[in-house]
Amino acid sequence: MLSPTPNHAEGSIATAGGCLASVYLAAWALLHAVGESAARAAIEYAAPVGEKHEVVERVMSAVTATKAARR
Repeated sequence: MLSPTPNHAEGSIATAGGCLASVYLAAWALLHAVGESAARAAIEYAAPVGEKHEVVERVMSAVTATKAARR
């Protein structure tokens, strides 16, 4: 089944495409390694000033949508 998001994960393997691929993969890895609050904090730290909230929500919704699609 194809994922409707720009990233896809099965078990401990993830892939992503597009200009935010590295951000999606970093968020996915952090989410699984240290939890959602740490992943959000790291993405917010790296996001452009003035776009922090939007970037964090976009990235986390894509990463968690992949997780929800597997259930």
